[in-house]
Amino acid sequence: MELSAEKGRIKRKGEVSLRQKGSLTVEYALILPLFFLAVVVLTGMLDLYRLQIRIQTALSEGARELAMYAYCREGEDSSPVGLVEDAVCGVYGMKKVRDSLEGERLSQILGGINGIVFTGSGYQNDTVTLKASFYYASPVAFFRLFPVRISLDSQARAWTGYKGVTFGSQESEELVYVTEWESVYHTSAACTHISLDIQKVSLAGAENSKNEYGEHYHPCEKCVGDSGGSRQVYITRTGDCYHNSRDCPGLTRTVMAVKKSQASALRECSRCRGE
Repeated sequence: MELSAEKGRIKRKGEVSLRQKGSLTVEYALILPLFFLAVVVLTGMLDLYRLQIRIQTALSEGARELAMYAYCREGEDSSPVGLVEDAVCGVYGMKKVRDSLEGERLSQILGGINGIVFTGSGYQNDTVTLKASFYYASPVAFFRLFPVRISLDSQARAWTGYKGVTFGSQESEELVYVTEWESVYHTSAACTHISLDIQKVSLAGAENSKNEYGEHYHPCEKCVGDSGGSRQVYITRTGDCYHNSRDCPGLTRTVMAVKKSQASALRECSRCRGE
């Protein structure tokens, strides 16, 4: 009798254990897909946020630059875009955004780089407006059926003075361009010291190339240092360093237009003088 009762207890314990294991298996089967779905959705949100920051930064830079160029009339050598108007704003905004996203995988943007449109960009009432919009599709297959429209914009007040007078329309003092830390002023906004033509190349290509002055490129002290260059680096035709980051301070310029009399303590840029 005792042996039979003991066998019964063991059998019941085994049945309970199997039921518990079966319950855990069902719970895992329900929770794991939800966990992976949450990870994928979070990754998509972070990717969208990153793209928004890149595009917004490019629009802001473009709007500020066009606001500076708006002081010039058509045909002025100091403006690389000529007369600032609606068509120029759209094209310039597109160039800034495409340069910023160069090398990016844009599989979540419908149409890729060509899916970003700049309708609504223009120059009205002494204000430069750059707009960009695109449709973003989630990396989750089901949610890709419902892409989200993202719209970004940036505005900047044109540098035309309180009365909106363009350069040359009346007698005015010559404007020159200065940056935060340099000891020179520039007579042209297109000077290669402040308007950089940034190129993305391989590390080997940078190490084996020379700039237009015949100088070899060496690692940037700010973003490369002793860590070594990444597989893809950034260079300019007139610089002598290669950079790991496009946002390195060595590749960015904060340019201000000031009256020449305010820059009397600075010397003229040698490139602007043609030397």
